[in-house]
Amino acid sequence: MKTVFDQCDCQNLKNALAKEWLETNGLGGFASSTIIGANTRRQHGLLVASLRPPVERHVLLSKFEERVVVDGHESAISTNLYPGTVFPHGFNIQMEFRLRPWPAFRYANHDFEIERSVFLVAGENTVVVGYRNRRSRGPIELKVRPLLAFRDYNALAKRNDDVDFDVERSNGAVSIQPFADKPRLYFHTKAEAVDTKGDWYFKFTYPVEEERGLDFEEDLFTPFELSYRLAEGQTAYIVATIEKKGAVNPEDLAARERARRKEFERERDPARQALLISADSFLARRGKDNLTVLAGFPWFTDWGRDTMIALPGLTLTSGRFDVARKILLTFAQHCDKGMIPNVFPDAGETPEYNTVDASLWFVVTAWKYWQASHDNDGARQLLPALAEVVKFYKDGTRFDIHADGDGLITAGTPGTQLTWMDVKVDGYVPTPRHGKPVEINALWLNALLMLAEMEEKLARDIHSAVILRKLADQVAANFVKAFWNRDGGYLYDVIRGDERDASVRPNQIFAVSLPYSPLDKAQQKAVLDVVTQQLLTPYGLRTLSLKDSRYCGKYTGNRWQRDCAYHQGTVWPWLIGPYCDAYAKVNGAGRAQRKEIGKIIAPLLHHMEEAGLGSVAEIFDGNLPYRPVGCFAQAWSVSELLRVYDAYVK
Repeated sequence: MKTVFDQCDCQNLKNALAKEWLETNGLGGFASSTIIGANTRRQHGLLVASLRPPVERHVLLSKFEERVVVDGHESAISTNLYPGTVFPHGFNIQMEFRLRPWPAFRYANHDFEIERSVFLVAGENTVVVGYRNRRSRGPIELKVRPLLAFRDYNALAKRNDDVDFDVERSNGAVSIQPFADKPRLYFHTKAEAVDTKGDWYFKFTYPVEEERGLDFEEDLFTPFELSYRLAEGQTAYIVATIEKKGAVNPEDLAARERARRKEFERERDPARQALLISADSFLARRGKDNLTVLAGFPWFTDWGRDTMIALPGLTLTSGRFDVARKILLTFAQHCDKGMIPNVFPDAGETPEYNTVDASLWFVVTAWKYWQASHDNDGARQLLPALAEVVKFYKDGTRFDIHADGDGLITAGTPGTQLTWMDVKVDGYVPTPRHGKPVEINALWLNALLMLAEMEEKLARDIHSAVILRKLADQVAANFVKAFWNRDGGYLYDVIRGDERDASVRPNQIFAVSLPYSPLDKAQQKAVLDVVTQQLLTPYGLRTLSLKDSRYCGKYTGNRWQRDCAYHQGTVWPWLIGPYCDAYAKVNGAGRAQRKEIGKIIAPLLHHMEEAGLGSVAEIFDGNLPYRPVGCFAQAWSVSELLRVYDAYVK
């Protein structure tokens, strides 16, 4: 797994701008940019702090503007994008970028060689930036200006005359609080001099935002400049934090982080090590004591559906059962009328309950946790919430979710979007799936049988188990009658009364991949064959067949165009997980089949070196060359790749 990028990678501007790194702190906060330190997104920054973990994220410290002075000759090591130009050109002397154990950038010319390192401190909204003089003809002078945004991570900053530029100095820290309603930002550092002349930098350009049809220019302000004198071998540190600290020792912080990250180095398989590191980045604290999963960086928070799908790969494969249990209990606490939250919003405490599949995935994932951990006590704690899900889904809950007379789940009305294909843009629904969606009823069957097993073995409630299995038998029989498309040899996507949606979509794969399938072996193979022929790509499954007239092969354009393409052909990597499970169920999991699964996931493993370094993107274009788009690091993309790797390949 490539983690070192050389001079050729760094000095090729187009190539370098496409490679992004990510540091997370377990609170929802993060640091991220490109391998040359030029920000290309509004969410890029050195300190994107979570003010109410894991939400209310704000870009406080966007970046540093850095210059090295030797004998009066000044060389910039930073790189910025402005309208129609790049300035300064630090990337022209960048020799290397290293991803591990944290991002490091090496610059050199005939006068000096300097290395900048960046890491976040776990459990704190704190970033540590170091500058080490690796080589010079004599002492060098380093000048560093912080560029501040102090705004919501999804917004953009513009010049604001209300910014308070006053700088305070105390206890070895320089600090500023530009706005009364935002936290004070402390810079702990041992600078030779602090020049407190403030200023504005105008029109930073973010090309990713421009390509997405969004506002893409930002103004940043700088309250001071720090100066250092570094002999060869010396390091200057800047610890930027919103935490109130006394004395700060950056070497101790680095040693602590290095020790924590060495835990991952015990894994000698480079691919699996990279996946484990990436998996850890999505785990975050919710509130004071609870844990959750952040769906994706740089902009998603914690979603119920994503959390439940991602949980097995993120925690069970690595034996992190205590983490899995806490996450499941976090969502169980919020179970209401048989539904777990679809999303915890960035602002406010009230979760949104507008999904039909999250609660069914909750039952499936809780069962998987029990099977993997053998934690009977933890499973018993979850059992009331699981039983509540099944009860309300059978009898009825929000959004007209209920079991119909045939036992199958129906949900929603025209205009509602309750499945994972949930786009709604300005009132328009590109993928209407109200009625009886195929994957919802595959999940429903599994939830019934899994809860029956748990009731019998954990609660010793044989009567409830019998009732659940009887309903499951009805669901399985009627599932095949309702969804089997005899002419096409695959499953209908949605049923609404007498209407059968014959769109070839990946949702049918779950009727094969989940532990309990309502289909016979011939039907399972037929579904797998259709999905393979029409939906499989090197990076996951398309959301709609190439043969469909509605197919969109590129995820591009403004918000309307992108949203309309989101589930109309766009490739989703997380679907490679259920696809490989279905492949193994149909073909077996012998040596030859495992080798084939290894080939299937190989492009995604290689992709971890190409865009969001060490991670897997949210989506890809459906057409060649399968460009990665959306979030550059997505929890369920990583988790399903790790789960498949552990189950079949390693």
